[in-house]
Amino acid sequence: MRTVFYVPPLKRTSGGLANIGEIAADIRSVGGDAALMGPNTAGAFSDEAHKAGLRFIPWGERLDPSDLWCVPESWPSSLGPGLQCGARILVYVQSWSFMLGDLPGGAPWSALPFSFLAVSRPVREFLRLVHGIEAEDILPPAVDDAFFEPADPSRANVRIAWSPRKNKSLGAQIRAIAEKCLRRSSISVDWVELIGMSRAEVARHLRSCRIFLSTGFPEGFGLLPLEAMASGCVPVGFSGFGGWDYMRQARLPGWEPYRPPLDLPDWGDDGNGFFFADGDVMGAGLGLAGAVRLLQNDPGYWARISANCRATALRYSREARLPAVERVFLRR
Repeated sequence: MRTVFYVPPLKRTSGGLANIGEIAADIRSVGGDAALMGPNTAGAFSDEAHKAGLRFIPWGERLDPSDLWCVPESWPSSLGPGLQCGARILVYVQSWSFMLGDLPGGAPWSALPFSFLAVSRPVREFLRLVHGIEAEDILPPAVDDAFFEPADPSRANVRIAWSPRKNKSLGAQIRAIAEKCLRRSSISVDWVELIGMSRAEVARHLRSCRIFLSTGFPEGFGLLPLEAMASGCVPVGFSGFGGWDYMRQARLPGWEPYRPPLDLPDWGDDGNGFFFADGDVMGAGLGLAGAVRLLQNDPGYWARISANCRATALRYSREARLPAVERVFLRR
């Protein structure tokens, strides 16, 4: 059976698109057949994807009825090629927020004979509760090996990384609140903006930091905070809902953490970060200041949280994901 992934006509590779390319490469690595097809397939992928041997099918070429046509939830117009030839259709849901609308003509997603694949446990729960759809499996993105390199030994000072690409104005407000709180304690921090960088550059900067400010929401999974965890950074901020697949609350003095009512695995008592309701600028700002104080006042506890972060990220390595790739695409 061949799996053909639809590639949207994007000018550059997004996080979700990069994940699709990596999954296609993983299918090939375990002996499966995978290809990519879209209006601008080759242009949307980097040279690395081409070097990985990904096969690009010309747009408009007719699919075979035995193919599995895998499409993203955000491009319902891409269902056409699969429907026209009678191929099996798998909708890979990487963002729950794009599932808030219906299909063209107002048809509900549950009305057509599609299979659904969720990027995370929270997304699977969203599909069940909101659409009455049972996702057949879960396939999260994987953390690149570059993020698992040892942390920079010179990172004794408090450096906080964040990405202005996700909710920049809220991130700036959180930063201002935290800085004003820390100023009263004569504590200063350095900020590292992760923007316009390659994956290798992001990994290098994260290894020099102790904390990652997570401002992304909504998220189907939220890969960047997990990449920060792989680098030994402790995330503070928003989960985007999808981040609860791997985020677990740590204890912060004077603060009662929120825990989502989801059936998620328990990964230890100490947690792996400090998480606040999406958009809660005040809570995240105060929590960020509290996390900096905790880092300075209780380094032993902080070291345990950081170790939990790296252990969490290891569960999402490319190698750890291969059994799920085989299960979803080779054992149908």
